[in-house]
Amino acid sequence: MKLNPFDWNHPIKSHFQDDFWKNFQNVFNGNDQQTRVNLYQAGHELKCLLFLPGIKKVEDIYLNVSDNTLEVSGNNIQEHSGFQLIQQEFSQGPFKRIIELPFPVRKDKIDASYSRGIVTVHLYRLIPDNNKGQKGIMIRDDE
Repeated sequence: MKLNPFDWNHPIKSHFQDDFWKNFQNVFNGNDQQTRVNLYQAGHELKCLLFLPGIKKVEDIYLNVSDNTLEVSGNNIQEHSGFQLIQQEFSQGPFKRIIELPFPVRKDKIDASYSRGIVTVHLYRLIPDNNKGQKGIMIRDDE
């Protein structure tokens, strides 16, 4: 029997049944069930779109900003009484994702909204105040 060099798990497959590998199928295919994120930049502003389908209440989503990271966490509860889950391709239950931002952002100016499965977070660059701690008033010379 000739082995396919791209079938890396063939030798291991003989020791485990196909059901074992189905549990890892989404990971191997790049679908790791993390919250999907699109990040856009325009000058000193960032717009972060988070794909969170099935959230029933925005209170189930928690956002936190720290320096140049945005953390999103929460719980996506899908209840189907009397039914047993036999295939899962999108995340259910608790979730957490930390998004690295390209620059530190302001904590006092954040706008977030949720619509049709998308959380939109609008952030603004933190511009350091180099004059902090400087005392006195500058006097302009009008002569």
